Amino acid sequence: MLNHKLRETVQKFRESLPKELSALIEQGAGEISALDIIERARKVGSKAPSFALKNQTGHNRSLNSYLPDGPLVITFYRGTWCPYCNLQLKEYGDHLSEIRAAGATLIAITPEKPGALDNLKASGAPKEVIDMAVKHVEFDVLHDPGNRVAESYGVIFKLPESHQQLLEQLQIDIEKLNGDSSFTFPDPATYVIKPDGRISWAFIPNNYRKRAEVEQILTALS
Repeated sequence: MLNHKLRETVQKFRESLPKELSALIEQGAGEISALDIIERARKVGSKAPSFALKNQTGHNRSLNSYLPDGPLVITFYRGTWCPYCNLQLKEYGDHLSEIRAAGATLIAITPEKPGALDNLKASGAPKEVIDMAVKHVEFDVLHDPGNRVAESYGVIFKLPESHQQLLEQLQIDIEKLNGDSSFTFPDPATYVIKPDGRISWAFIPNNYRKRAEVEQILTALS
């Protein structure tokens, strides 16, 4: 199960850090969980906000370009510098055939600029961060400049100062990776959107260390 792997990763990450950095992690996690993301997020039954973004190969993709093919699964993630996001991308990639067999298309939306791996290297990120980054996926990853689409879905938040300090100490240069200095990110929400453009299922964790399980997505598609 994905969230079991995430909990293991959280524990290992904590153990690898000095106590003062672990304290920053927990402080920021608490501040994020106290936000009103769940209240603001688009709900089941509402119309999915439209979008038009470039995928990882530079092609323009819009909400309307996907819907004629059947249900659309949209998942938001922070970036390939994030260990939890990498676990999620790998898990979804491993089960992509099952999602497609259910008649759906999977896409991911991130504020990270295209060419994530090259950008990580160029930004001076630590080797262990580069090594853990997912190198390739078989589904569309759309670049959301300034988190405009995430904002339209109500799942945007500003990273607490404690986590900004943490990323700086870990040598993760978000300004270079995202191309802006807003320090805004999407909650790792996942939506299922019906061909009529309405949201039929939503997972809004308000917690960057939790993600929708593949089994939940498949159940929502059944």
